[in-house]
Amino acid sequence: KMIKIFKTRGWYKFSKNPLSVIGLLIVSLIVLMAVFANYLTPFPEHAGPFVDIPNKIKPPSSTYFFGTDKIGRDTFSRIIFGYRTSLYLGVIVLCIAVPIGTSLGLVAGYFGGKIDAIIMRITDIFLSIPPLVLALSIMAFLKPTLTNAMIAVSMMWWPWYTRLTYNLTRSLKNEGFVVSSKIVGASHFHIIFREILPNCSAS
Repeated sequence: KMIKIFKTRGWYKFSKNPLSVIGLLIVSLIVLMAVFANYLTPFPEHAGPFVDIPNKIKPPSSTYFFGTDKIGRDTFSRIIFGYRTSLYLGVIVLCIAVPIGTSLGLVAGYFGGKIDAIIMRITDIFLSIPPLVLALSIMAFLKPTLTNAMIAVSMMWWPWYTRLTYNLTRSLKNEGFVVSSKIVGASHFHIIFREILPNCSAS
């Protein structure tokens, strides 16, 4: 019952913010367009290796809403299919970068000492390299595939989550609820992932 009340209040607060509602509608629209791209686009075959030289560089019209590119592919169809790739890339990258970065930040912030020094110096090295340069360097050693692109982007993002979680953990590890958990004999794993992590989740 309490969970139901919390969800109701949360949605009420969310619905009262016009910008949040507009953002939700835009994101929902993009997700729906990505999922049903095969049915919403006039030329779904143009998303792949398609060539139609007679119709290259056409201006926007009732047939080609956004015109065509240099080899005759419908730009509108390719944009809609591009949503699918971008969303897939974003979700996978976050599923890789967030757990890695958060776990490292928690461990470094909680234990401190040599563990802190090693993890955070490696993090600083990655943060000191411009993200685009790092991604291009990784891709130079890998084949230009979507999977390798996700790996390259993940290598760019995890240090930011590590740094954020590290700072939050350092400020929380001396709080009363953490000290109480230590007194009653809770394990490090329990304190890190059951006490500190939930209090970092909002950030």
